[in-house]
Amino acid sequence: MISRAKLLEWARRYVPLEIAATLFALAGGLGAAAFTPNGAIIAYAATWAENVGFYGVALWREMRARLSGAPPSFASGTRAFAASSKNLALEFGPAELLDSFMLRPACMYLLPKLTGDLTLGLVLGKFLADFAFYGLAILAYEWGKRRTD
Repeated sequence: MISRAKLLEWARRYVPLEIAATLFALAGGLGAAAFTPNGAIIAYAATWAENVGFYGVALWREMRARLSGAPPSFASGTRAFAASSKNLALEFGPAELLDSFMLRPACMYLLPKLTGDLTLGLVLGKFLADFAFYGLAILAYEWGKRRTD
């Protein structure tokens, strides 16, 4: 059984990323739909826009935490960027490979067709893909915490 404290930790870590990701996914998918009816193009536009929102917020949070209290400089910013990027790659990399190239576009392609509604289908497809993504990402996050403890 997963503890309440663990669920709250994951929620604090991932919910802000998901809010940004959802907004960006809808903007990317609906924006692409304004130019083409091609479901595959819409699905990939939504997927990659979602990645921009998700990783933009994730990188900003990681760097902000690393730079807190440090005097701003190019060198400290570069070090923070490198360390933050490495941590994010370790946490999300394996899940992202499966997610961005296969699972999420497939879900975001199929669900609008199944529901008959582009917006609802993109959101449902996104959340369906999130289950698999977070299963892998949370395992990597917890492993990374143990590795640094």
